[in-house]
Amino acid sequence: MLSETLHLSEPLRRLIIDHCVQTLPNEGCGLIASDGDGNVVDVYPTGNLDESPTGYTVPPEEHFAALRDAESKGWELSGVFHSHPQGPAKPSMVDVALALDPEWIYLVVGIRGEPVIRAWRILQEEIEEISLV
Repeated sequence: MLSETLHLSEPLRRLIIDHCVQTLPNEGCGLIASDGDGNVVDVYPTGNLDESPTGYTVPPEEHFAALRDAESKGWELSGVFHSHPQGPAKPSMVDVALALDPEWIYLVVGIRGEPVIRAWRILQEEIEEISLV
């Protein structure tokens, strides 16, 4: 499990935001890898099978490729990121309902106005914000 503070470098933050902006008007999404100590060490921008402004599904083959790459480097896939093109950087009710892994971190990117990323843990339909530095 990640620590309750998540460290995200500026280059990785920018990569996430750029990917999400490029996918407008649909939600952008991808996976994050960590070193197990609360440090995001890589991000894997992916396609969105839903091609929707209100939902996302990471393609299984891209999920598997990210998992293989992360594990080959001694990292773990520790979460997912996705954007809310018209909403806040907070999990929606759909996001909460679809969150299957209580160990994962969910990064939500608000695109309206100045882009912002916030980190969340979702446990049995309860959401808790994680400090993102």
